[in-house]
Amino acid sequence: MLTGGCPLCTCHDVIMDELKPEEQISKILRHKGLSIATAESCTVGSICAQIGCVAGASDYLQGGIIAYQAELKDELLGVPLSLIEKHHVVSREVAEAMAMGVSERLHTDIGIASTGIAGPTGDDPMRPVGTVWLAAVWHHPEGDQIRYKQLHLVGSRTENIAKAAEEALYLVIDLLQSSDPSTEQ
Repeated sequence: MLTGGCPLCTCHDVIMDELKPEEQISKILRHKGLSIATAESCTVGSICAQIGCVAGASDYLQGGIIAYQAELKDELLGVPLSLIEKHHVVSREVAEAMAMGVSERLHTDIGIASTGIAGPTGDDPMRPVGTVWLAAVWHHPEGDQIRYKQLHLVGSRTENIAKAAEEALYLVIDLLQSSDPSTEQ
């Protein structure tokens, strides 16, 4: 059974299993007093929409940036075009740079990003349809914590977008529950 909270208070008694991932994120962000923003490409705003569907999301959700084209990733998120050219737009490095960029530009503690190929077209031999990179960063003065995940999805475009958004939420939960840069020794 997954429980949320911290050992320093009674909130660790909250059972999180029964909550949707966006509700778990809401509880954790509120408890820790943190803010979040999204940078999305292949999920076209779905991550931000799910986080924003929880009542009171304005307490912690700063906003989201949909940067579908490489030029917008550079202009809006600060992802250098040279990084995109070196690693490809669908890469761990670009996802991490997007997450860091949205956190810095929207002044949040947490940044979450997605980049990938939802389909049904746009693939290449190295990156088939359904290839997605997710990254979550806890942008903290004590030191940044980063999590990333590569997905190989096999559904329709709509199914791939939904699954990638869901996996992004679980990545944020993992980041929030497994590391707190201000308390690590």
